[in-house]
Amino acid sequence: MNAVRFVASIFCLVAVSMAENCKPLTSKQQSFLASKGIFVPEDYCYILGIGIYKLHEDLAVWNDARHICNDEGGRLAIINSKEEAEALKEMYTDSDLMYELGRPSQDVLLGFHDIYNEGEFVTILGQTMEEAGFDEWSQVGGKQPKNNDGWDNVQNCGAMAVDGKLDDVACGSEYGFICEISMSKHRF
Repeated sequence: MNAVRFVASIFCLVAVSMAENCKPLTSKQQSFLASKGIFVPEDYCYILGIGIYKLHEDLAVWNDARHICNDEGGRLAIINSKEEAEALKEMYTDSDLMYELGRPSQDVLLGFHDIYNEGEFVTILGQTMEEAGFDEWSQVGGKQPKNNDGWDNVQNCGAMAVDGKLDDVACGSEYGFICEISMSKHRF
């Protein structure tokens, strides 16, 4: 059995339907990933065919969220496909965070920004959104991206809106956020 099929067969034990798309990794999965140099905190989960994620429901500003993800061995999530966008949207919209009263926005932070050059969005890995593989902007709350939220807050940090598409938000405002642990550098 080749390595790709082996990985697929291990992860088939996890989520099958998108409604329950993010499941904790089993000890067997954890051991297999550790053997490949990928160490996953127990509170992360695997979305079949997509990747390993954690939705943080505690609110943070973008840079703090970035540091938290790094401290956990991951990074703020970067959407690379429509399938990944849909899976992360479902993870978020199925969470308690989505329905928390008094939240300032229905967004969650992701790993992109236009901090260096206004209007030129790049991932935290330095890719353009097009190079990353997903550049669909939300229309929730008006045409995106926009530089100002109407309250004089410059919007330079990246997020996902409730529709699963990209949004720009004020870097100093607090949001939930999604971390991911990349498996792309590892060949199975």
